[in-house]
Amino acid sequence: MSAPAIGAKEAFKEALKTLSGKVAFGLLLIIVLMGVATPIYAPYNVVKAWSMREVWMDNPPCAAPAWVQFFVHKKLPKTIIIENEDFHKSASTMEHGGVTYKFIYLDAYFDYPYDEFPNKISTFILQVTPTASNTNYVILSVTFERPDGGKITFVSDSSVPVNKTLELRETTKDVVEAAGSYVQSITGEFPKNPLPYVILFAEKGEYMNDPKHAEVLKGTYRIHIKCIAVGDPNANVAARFVLYGRVYGMAGTDSYRRDLMIGLLWGAPIALAFGIVAAVVVNLVQTILGVISGYFGGKVDDAVQRVAELMMIIPVLPILILISFIYHIRIWTLLAILVAFGIVGATTKTVRSMVPSIKEEQYILAAKSYGAGSWRIIFKHIFPRVLPYTFSLIATAVPAYIFLEAALSFLGLGDPILPTWGKILGDAEVANAAYYGYWWWIVLPAACIGITAMAFALLGYAFDKVINPRLREM
Repeated sequence: MSAPAIGAKEAFKEALKTLSGKVAFGLLLIIVLMGVATPIYAPYNVVKAWSMREVWMDNPPCAAPAWVQFFVHKKLPKTIIIENEDFHKSASTMEHGGVTYKFIYLDAYFDYPYDEFPNKISTFILQVTPTASNTNYVILSVTFERPDGGKITFVSDSSVPVNKTLELRETTKDVVEAAGSYVQSITGEFPKNPLPYVILFAEKGEYMNDPKHAEVLKGTYRIHIKCIAVGDPNANVAARFVLYGRVYGMAGTDSYRRDLMIGLLWGAPIALAFGIVAAVVVNLVQTILGVISGYFGGKVDDAVQRVAELMMIIPVLPILILISFIYHIRIWTLLAILVAFGIVGATTKTVRSMVPSIKEEQYILAAKSYGAGSWRIIFKHIFPRVLPYTFSLIATAVPAYIFLEAALSFLGLGDPILPTWGKILGDAEVANAAYYGYWWWIVLPAACIGITAMAFALLGYAFDKVINPRLREM
């Protein structure tokens, strides 16, 4: 193969003038903008908490992106959070038989104007925390009031320990039984499998436990909490309520409630950094060794070529899988291993085949006649000649390294901390996202990988058009 006669700078300019180069530049600009937006939308302290489930508890699990409601023509429920300060609080005390009774009432109202029921995986969480210093227990009642006047009592005058948080969810036994009893009061029959996420928000009727036929009851709902503390006038109670929706953010959430937009954004700079650094370092080193091998010839050439042939037959992927399985390496350690295995390879042999013809060109002979040393000729005259070809190899190698990292992460052998596109896909596979229809969990990271790979593939094709005379556009 002959070396391209065009210089590196000119090759880059000409590549960007081609149609494929322009498309590649546009796609890369999108990925770069994602990387720029990363520290704004998702600072590093958020990424450190990526695997900490408690950080994401306010997010709905497996929620679709918010923009899907424009395609289904329905107003899908979003998450509603009522903090303690949003509850209306009133309190009173009374004396009876020498004992002080303190009554505390908390009320919270929220509107539900949506066309679908709340998140069925995790519908709500109500946290009630009574505090007191002179008593160990308080009497607590919690009632859920519907817009039609129906009342569902989750807790009725129960003794609850103080300074501990009482958590009520759709799976709590008291909540399930209360929801079933409410259906029984309407239909006369206790349902076999009460579904609180439907019952609490369904219009009264025989189908109010059937998510396929029940109608959503829109309007203003109320949460009423009554706390009675005996013998402690300083007792208090705090509450917090989260009603989980079905849509969230620009990219939805996963089963761990994590905002997938954070993972997608952080995946962009990680993929670009990993792929570009690996491709640039490996191909530049191989190019330089190929030039040295072809220029000096003899024993140097034999040594470099034999090592290159040896490295080309080593199965790198199984070795990386084995190393990752044993040591759980970080992403930059993986990069160092790739560089170590890529010191010599196919590029070395290809570049070596170009060098003999370049050595015989007149400007090289002229440089020798003026007393130029071998290393000056190598780096000043020969290396720039083969550099445009190296650009093409770098551009086409980047997707391969991105796919490699994604494959290892998909298998659970990637970086255990950083959120990457491959890791997101791996988590989706473990959670059977395709089976349950959580398409955004699969499509969005796969699209990011595909767009990035396409961008560099088109860029490599653009370089081929410039440096290969048979593909060069007229």
